[in-house]
Amino acid sequence: AALPLLRLTAPLHFILSPHILRPIANHGHIMSILNPIYSRRIIRHVSSLQTYAHPTPSSTSTLARVIAHPSPAQSWGILSSSFSRSFATSDGLASSSQPNIKLFQYHICPFCNITKSLFSYSNLDYDVVEVNPLTKAELKPWSGDYKKVPIAKIDDEQINGSEEILQTTLNSPFVQQYLEQRWESDDNDNDSKMTIQQFQKSESAQRWFRFAADDLAALLYPNICGNLSDSYNAFAYVKDVDSFSGMQKISIQTLGALAMYFAASKVKSKRNITDEKAALQSALDTFEKEGLQSGTLTFSSGNKHTPDMGDLAVFGVLYSVRGMNAHTTAIQCRGGAVKEWYDRMHALVVGKKADHAIKLGVSCK
Repeated sequence: AALPLLRLTAPLHFILSPHILRPIANHGHIMSILNPIYSRRIIRHVSSLQTYAHPTPSSTSTLARVIAHPSPAQSWGILSSSFSRSFATSDGLASSSQPNIKLFQYHICPFCNITKSLFSYSNLDYDVVEVNPLTKAELKPWSGDYKKVPIAKIDDEQINGSEEILQTTLNSPFVQQYLEQRWESDDNDNDSKMTIQQFQKSESAQRWFRFAADDLAALLYPNICGNLSDSYNAFAYVKDVDSFSGMQKISIQTLGALAMYFAASKVKSKRNITDEKAALQSALDTFEKEGLQSGTLTFSSGNKHTPDMGDLAVFGVLYSVRGMNAHTTAIQCRGGAVKEWYDRMHALVVGKKADHAIKLGVSCK
């Protein structure tokens, strides 16, 4: 299924006038640049399959592991070209039973981050390939007519779009068994223990998943590229992508910033947004009041110990802009119930305490 938010992005020629297009048309497939509007910073490449953060027992290149009760030292790392993510194998779950997953992504894509949130929460190993948003060379040899992200290869089957990837993942016997064991180990009463059906199909799971995919992600877009400076910074992740050449990095960041800026204006107009920061805070107000019941609920799932797919989706969208001013506004400066919920989700999904240091020169006033 096509990603809901990416449908909002028009080809470049509908957004930029011809006199703007002509000077930049020779810089690659610029018409493709709007697809990665939600691409996000990619953390460093581990050359020669070396360990990025804290090594795990795996013999392949690994990132910090996420287990049901991770240590504070563990982290959610991201590599530039292709990387392996490895987690500790739970008792009773043989590693050979895990599905073989390769995810093709843009780093700041909220739907990619929703997908990775489920992978991490489900204790999965997976490889990630960062896609060049201008050429999409990583997709062209095999993806057919589908050129959006995320795309996954799961046991060599091509799965297009985040919702299809999520459903395929949740249908995996390995994932279902792991999640059931994880929820069994939580300090839950039998009557309140999470089930697979509740995790993905409950009213709260479906409501807040749609909120994240259809509303929150759209509001983040104008918040990360409302001006040319912010747009340029949104593509700063390319500096750490070793698979991109120096010229590719310059082209992606400069042309991406221009396209994102114009596309943000298009989204604001379509959604009648006059103040993107106020609109984002209003959406978070709704999540806090109705999803978290003004802070009386631990998770929007309503379960004291266990989030559901709605929680993971909202977290994935917000996590996709970490390190940007929009994240500072939405989480650090806001504080309160949303920040407390975010910290709980960060520990469960990323595997360590969230870093809420506010960048020098950024004010919460």
